[in-house]
Amino acid sequence: MDDLVKEVIPLLQYLIPGFLSGWIFYSLTAFKRPDTFGQIVQALIFTFVIHGAVTGVGALCLWVGASGISIGQWDARAETSWAFIFSLLLGLSACCLATNDKLHRWLRNRNVTKQSSYPSEWFCAFSQFNRIITLHLNDERRVLGWPVEWPPESGSGQFVMQNPCWLDAGGESTPFGVEFLLIDSTKVKWVEFSAALEGSQ
Repeated sequence: MDDLVKEVIPLLQYLIPGFLSGWIFYSLTAFKRPDTFGQIVQALIFTFVIHGAVTGVGALCLWVGASGISIGQWDARAETSWAFIFSLLLGLSACCLATNDKLHRWLRNRNVTKQSSYPSEWFCAFSQFNRIITLHLNDERRVLGWPVEWPPESGSGQFVMQNPCWLDAGGESTPFGVEFLLIDSTKVKWVEFSAALEGSQ
């Protein structure tokens, strides 16, 4: 057992930068965490990229030091510090790429993929169409309002609607008299986006 612990601890220490990047990514985006095996695989990929970057920085620092400009010693502490910095940068960069769809849009324009960077079509619709919506509830009532927050998927979570109004059968609105309303997504049958009010509130 002691031998197993001695073998596992160095492996975990090696993977910590990748786990840190993964933790940052899943903490700051709407993506679901994969299972344990998926998290380990992702940590391995992140760790490979991070250690590659650290190796490159180390080679550059040693070359600069050999040229006569020395600012310190390249040792295990320096490698750990750079691994931490690259873990943060990689996690934040992955978040940026996953939430703005710029990379996927560029790839779609070149027929490389048809996918978006968003975790689901549901989340993609709310992210791309910034406008007033109408929630059609299971009991046939309708709620009009500005979606301040929405669930990452249709089956769970809540909508936070600003300045909500009931809509009657003729399309006339009746204000709730509250600034914000929380609605469980399981009570919503479907969502209608108001085309005329695109862009800003």
